[in-house]
Amino acid sequence: MPLPTVLCLAFCSGLAAALAARNEIRLSPRHPLLTRGFAAYAIFLGLVLVPISLYFYLFHGDWFLLYLWDVREVPSAIALVGFVVEFALGVSGFSLGATLVRSQRDLVAALAACAALLAAIAPAGLAGDRLAVVGSYAQFHGGFGLARFDEGAMLHGAALMLVVFLVGFAFTLVRVGAASRRLT
Repeated sequence: MPLPTVLCLAFCSGLAAALAARNEIRLSPRHPLLTRGFAAYAIFLGLVLVPISLYFYLFHGDWFLLYLWDVREVPSAIALVGFVVEFALGVSGFSLGATLVRSQRDLVAALAACAALLAAIAPAGLAGDRLAVVGSYAQFHGGFGLARFDEGAMLHGAALMLVVFLVGFAFTLVRVGAASRRLT
């Protein structure tokens, strides 16, 4: 998953988690970020989504950054800020979703989540030539030594990370939704 996809998935997953926790959010007088639904979602962000993006940054960094920057030139503090921004986007998605849910606009929250999901898929079409090959920044810009995405370890790593994301996200939504329904 390239960086734009991960950022959009963070926002989308926050919206979806707020929708799953809608009963708790509506019934609780507390701030939405103090609910159990948010706590479960924050655990998902910290233990699943951010580590997935960290994997891609560490092992396929130039591909992860769409060959726009040489990962060796990016200071580690900037990378850390990027992961904090990713977490913050997830929190923002949950907050926006909670605001929409509390004002009885579930459809708007669902449409926003769908739009964020489409934005997460967009890099595959917009930067397909960059995502179809794996190599370093120098290899991509020099036009040598690139491997096809589907020929190496990158495909296996991406497939595994996609499964981890989907299973973790599904578990989080089911858990949050079930806990939220018990409150009614």
